[in-house]
Amino acid sequence: MKIGMVYLYDLYSPLLSERQREILNLLYNEDESLAEISENIGITRQGVRDYIVKSEALLVGFENALHLHEKIVDFGKRVDELIKLADEKGADPELKEKISELKEFRFQR
Repeated sequence: MKIGMVYLYDLYSPLLSERQREILNLLYNEDESLAEISENIGITRQGVRDYIVKSEALLVGFENALHLHEKIVDFGKRVDELIKLADEKGADPELKEKISELKEFRFQR
């Protein structure tokens, strides 16, 4: 399984067609083979492969244009720095809790 592609799928799947989402979901989340996907949706194995290649290219293109993954990673680093600074400065426990909530939020998709 391509972890990076799964992450891009999580971010950008709403921008794909229903068929593209269906095929990538079966591939990434259901861990089905090309043959199983082909049988389930009624197209050739090569057709499934073509959908996957084109869909993955779209996902990479979306990331290249929008940089959401890059921004999420940067956000995470900044939250980590903020948590460290709050600890160093002996911040109020309520503030630390709110900062920690930000860290948890960044991993929700």
